[in-house]
Amino acid sequence: MRTRIALLSLTVLMAGCASKKPLKQPPQGVQAQAIQQQGGTAGAGLRFSAAVTADSEAPLAFRIPGYVSSLKQVRGEDGKLRDIDEGDRVTRGTVLVRIRSSEYEDRVRQATSQAAAAEAVALKAQLDFERAERLYVTQSLTRPDLDAARAHYDSSQEELKSARAATSEAEIALRDTSLVAPFDGDVVKKTAELGAFVAPGTPAFVLAKTDLVKIVIGVPDTVLHSVKLGQPVEVAIDAFPTRTFHARVSRMASAADTVTRNFDVEVAIPNREHLLKVGMIGSLQLAGDENAKRAPTLQVPISAIVQAKDGKYAVFVVSESGGEEIARLHSVEIGAVNGTEITVVNGLQTGERIITTGANLLKDGQSVEVLR
Repeated sequence: MRTRIALLSLTVLMAGCASKKPLKQPPQGVQAQAIQQQGGTAGAGLRFSAAVTADSEAPLAFRIPGYVSSLKQVRGEDGKLRDIDEGDRVTRGTVLVRIRSSEYEDRVRQATSQAAAAEAVALKAQLDFERAERLYVTQSLTRPDLDAARAHYDSSQEELKSARAATSEAEIALRDTSLVAPFDGDVVKKTAELGAFVAPGTPAFVLAKTDLVKIVIGVPDTVLHSVKLGQPVEVAIDAFPTRTFHARVSRMASAADTVTRNFDVEVAIPNREHLLKVGMIGSLQLAGDENAKRAPTLQVPISAIVQAKDGKYAVFVVSESGGEEIARLHSVEIGAVNGTEITVVNGLQTGERIITTGANLLKDGQSVEVLR
């Protein structure tokens, strides 16, 4: 009877397990768009957008550790003095911040005292050695005594050099308790605060040269040949919609970026009035080949491009299967980047719906829900 009951229980348990089905995952919400072919235009130029950057930036850090004892004071809009902050402009040689110097002053005094003692010892050793030489000439001193006097003199000279080097190092450390602006510029970052401990090498300020600012854009090879160094360019800045800034091409990369296949082109903009700030968005247009007609292309948002398992690029295309929308991975060959879009050379057809938002969260064959 017990055996029958056990077998019956096992049978019921197996039947229950066999009836369970894996839970179906809800479809992933995504956004998609149908891609359209863009026709070519003769002699059309390309428009580029990029952020304004400083001509150069320098992170300023202390070489030695210490506690911040004072910050440069500037006069605010209310006429009152305040600590220097991001956005303030400074001139070369300005002391931006100081750390507590008392311990470094003590080290200078200690090193100076040791150097003075070493100098006295060295002077006595020199006099003893000169006396020993005179006695040795008159045969009033043996050779071993002369060698001992010479050895003492040489060692005292080395100790004097070491003491003077220690004094010099202590004096340099004392000078390094002040952080000085190396050039005229704008404070773009500040981390030092009164009373805070600063470690060696940790930037307390980042100073930027902004008398000249620049924009770096990625230019495809089809346009690069029409760009020349020194070429004048008109730049529009979003913050100044009614004004155009005159600029020149200041640098061109000799090799294309391995990912975008574009060439970096730097455009320098004079900024003597300091109207342009780091991070502002600017745009410019470069003329294409006047004699060439660009072939129609497929442009897709950069956010739609994902990395396939084989290391190549791909996009997810929405397809219908059993009344459901499924994300299918399609390998593509990409081309030049134009702003926030990228050219697809091969792998897609006009009218296909590609997933533009949420593609990096998907797997091939996964159910999706296209959000309207």
